[in-house]
Amino acid sequence: MPEALSDPDFYFILLSVFGSLSLLVTSLITFRFLAIVISVGYLLVIFWVGLDKVGMTAQLGTSLLGIGLNGVMIWRYFYARSMASLAYTWRSIYVQNFSLMLPYEFSELVKHAQVNTIGSQEDDDGVKIQEQEQGFRSLFYILDGSATVSVDGDQVATLYAGEWIAEESFLTREQAKDDVLINHATLLEWSAGDLHRLKQKKPEIYEKLNLIISRNLCHKLIRAYSEEHRLIQLRLAES
Repeated sequence: MPEALSDPDFYFILLSVFGSLSLLVTSLITFRFLAIVISVGYLLVIFWVGLDKVGMTAQLGTSLLGIGLNGVMIWRYFYARSMASLAYTWRSIYVQNFSLMLPYEFSELVKHAQVNTIGSQEDDDGVKIQEQEQGFRSLFYILDGSATVSVDGDQVATLYAGEWIAEESFLTREQAKDDVLINHATLLEWSAGDLHRLKQKKPEIYEKLNLIISRNLCHKLIRAYSEEHRLIQLRLAES
C-alpha cells in the first residue's frame, strides 16, 4: 500500500473513480463543483509527474478547460439568481411584488409582457381597458399612475402602482365584474396569448405568477373585510 501511495497512476485511477461517481449526483450545480475539484486534483498529479511525460500536456489542457467551463457555468447560475442580473429599474418592483420568483424567472416574465403607457394627464375621460361582462383578454400590472374601478357607473376603488387589473378574470376565467378606466398610467400587459405562450414554455413561472396574484388577491380581500368590519363597529358605537 505505501508503494501505491507514491505511484501517480494510483491517484489518476482514484480521480477517475471519483469522476465516474460524480455522475450519480442529481444536482447539476453540485456536479460542476465536484468537476472543478477533480480537475484541480488532476492538475496536482500532472505537475507532480511533470509535463515532460507523455500525455501530460494534453491532460493539463483538458483539466484547465474543465475548470474554466464549469467555473463560467457556476458563475452564470448564481448571477441569474442574484439581483445583479436585473436592470436597476426593475429591482424595487421585483422585491415588492415578485420575490416568490427567482430574478431570472422575473426577467423571463417581463419578456413576455408589453410595457404600455395609456392615456395622458390632460385626458379627463380616461381610457377604458376593462368592461363589465367582458371575457378575459389581458392581465395588467400598474407600474406608475392609477386606475379607477367602477361598478354600474359608481366609482368603488382606485388602484395605484403595484396593483393588478383583471386578476380575478385571469384566475377564474369568469367575466369581469367591473369597469376599469385609466387616465394616465404605465402598465405591464400580458395578453391571453402571451400568458398561453408563457404557460407552454415556462410552466413553473406561470404557476408562480398564479401564486403571486392569488396572494395579492387575498391581501385585497383581507383589507376590504377589515375596512368593512371597522365601519360596522363605528356604526354600532354611534348607535
